[in-house]
Amino acid sequence: MPDPAACERRVYRLATLLTGNPNAATKVIAQVVGAQPDLRRLDSAHLDRLTVLRSREIKPGRIVADGVRPEIAAALAVLAPQQREAWVFQHVYRMDVRDAARAMDCSHVAAERHLAAADDAVMKAVGGSHGAGAMLLKYTMSLDVPEFYRAAARRRRQWRWVKRLVLIILLLGAIIGAVLLLERFGVFDPLINPENEPQMNTDEH
Repeated sequence: MPDPAACERRVYRLATLLTGNPNAATKVIAQVVGAQPDLRRLDSAHLDRLTVLRSREIKPGRIVADGVRPEIAAALAVLAPQQREAWVFQHVYRMDVRDAARAMDCSHVAAERHLAAADDAVMKAVGGSHGAGAMLLKYTMSLDVPEFYRAAARRRRQWRWVKRLVLIILLLGAIIGAVLLLERFGVFDPLINPENEPQMNTDEH
């Protein structure tokens, strides 16, 4: 079974690059990893695709972090979502265009078009990538899921167990109450005292 913590890190790092917002990226973790009943059915390609789709729901911003050059962050911030996705997959994660297209839920031709537009925009903004992909990869590999998210996830799990326990107690209480009610009306008397039942006369005449 995939390691949930590793899945959370993968989603968080990609969502942070795509949105530029580390706090909002934690919501993507909950929507992607937290919503899965069985992580065994979620391969890396599907994980990336869900991360992309949920990240598009967040208004993209500028990455603000030590080690990320402001002009590169600014250039990425103004890209259209699919352009930014194509650029990140190609230049940061060195992903094949076909794999990037699957993650972006578009055709190979469309992914190439988005990548070309992103490359052109970044080139005009900063005069070239200047190792921007490697710089952002180093940045994203330094990211880990914030403790406040893990603490909130633990509280959610604990609360789910509490609700289950309460439900079990209520169910047991209902069963016990039903048994006591049936006993009060004598439903169980024939079972408890079978000798009190009328006996059939088997004497031969």
